[in-house]
Amino acid sequence: MTAGVICYIVITLQRYHIKKMKICVPVQAGTIAGAKKAMSKIKGKADMAELWLDQIKDLDIGDLLKDKSVPVICVCKKTDEKGKFKGSWNNVADILIDAIKNGAEYIDLPIQGFRIQDSEFSKLARKHKFKLILSYHDFKKTPSIKSMLAKVKEMKSRGADIVKISVMAKSLEDTVRIIFLAKELHDKNIPHILIAMGRVGVLSRVLTPTLGGEIMFAPLFNSGSSASGQLTVKELKKTYDLIKN
Repeated sequence: MTAGVICYIVITLQRYHIKKMKICVPVQAGTIAGAKKAMSKIKGKADMAELWLDQIKDLDIGDLLKDKSVPVICVCKKTDEKGKFKGSWNNVADILIDAIKNGAEYIDLPIQGFRIQDSEFSKLARKHKFKLILSYHDFKKTPSIKSMLAKVKEMKSRGADIVKISVMAKSLEDTVRIIFLAKELHDKNIPHILIAMGRVGVLSRVLTPTLGGEIMFAPLFNSGSSASGQLTVKELKKTYDLIKN
């Protein structure tokens, strides 16, 4: 780690307060029963669950979300996003719309799958209390800040309550790029979830929430990780306790 990076991190922590962000545990259970059991274990240990609906073979969203023990983000990931769903983007949107109608607090929809011509989401926003996360993933590299800011602009123009960018970091410079992006969005008051995946990107999971990050993902145990570089809930909490003190 270069001296410049260390100085930037110190300045960052001095300049910005640590916001209370939510810790979200990924749930990739294959059945409704398994997902409900996982949610019950999360209660009291983290703030919310990320339900991978594409993983659930016996999916019945009404049953799944009935009497849920924690708030949820619902996702339905296609195969190019490391998921199992093989339907169309319209099918993905329909599933997430059903989740909203059944009480999901958040839905996460990739920007390329957002049906801009469909006003259903704006209609739902008037009837249901939920937040729309529009996301962009790059599992191979970290794009330029200019390119990522263009994605942010597109996501905001399409009605995102929270913008999410998750990219693969292959160097410390890639990770710092994500941290700088978090600073840009913080200064513009844009709620975000910014993640540099991979072992070299771990620092982003610690620092971007200090710069306006809304949510950070962490499994209860390493075996439950849904992306490379994730810290466990215990590790993430310990890290934030050290920073706050």
